[in-house]
Amino acid sequence: MTVSRLAVRELRDLLDRITRTHGCCVLPQAGGAVADRGHRIPDDLREFYKLCGGAWLFRDGPHQWRVCGPDDLVPASPRLLTEAIAREIETEAPEDLTNGCYIMADGGGEATDPHVVIDLHPTRSGHCYLVSWDTYGLVGEMPIVATSVPELLGWLLSTDGANPTLAPTQGDAYDQA
Repeated sequence: MTVSRLAVRELRDLLDRITRTHGCCVLPQAGGAVADRGHRIPDDLREFYKLCGGAWLFRDGPHQWRVCGPDDLVPASPRLLTEAIAREIETEAPEDLTNGCYIMADGGGEATDPHVVIDLHPTRSGHCYLVSWDTYGLVGEMPIVATSVPELLGWLLSTDGANPTLAPTQGDAYDQA
């Protein structure tokens, strides 16, 4: 399936809006993303990386966001849980939702910052969840903030640099798993 012209235009419009927003910028294109273990890069994420290499939002504010470039789109579990725990979950619970999650955005790069992970499992590909190191993988603690990359960018912009936990969500990741 390819991204429609409407979706490409929506992505372009959102990137333009980011560049016009104080404290925000779009990073230069840096290649395409790669997923492993049978995960699927959604078409809109492929298109996003054709247009740019990530973005910074509200860099001057208390709740900044770094939207990861293709090189930073890495599995979330080793970063948020440690390599050992991530391997244990992958071995003991291979169908656990966290096994398909990748870092899509973070509050600046530290493990203790809020994160948005994107689910690349084929049946949930593109769903984005707001997490932190102490809530990642917990049922009822991973709110869905978007189901596509354009929706995620819109949601991040809607936070206007305020506490992201106060922004609207769409239920919990485990309710849809």
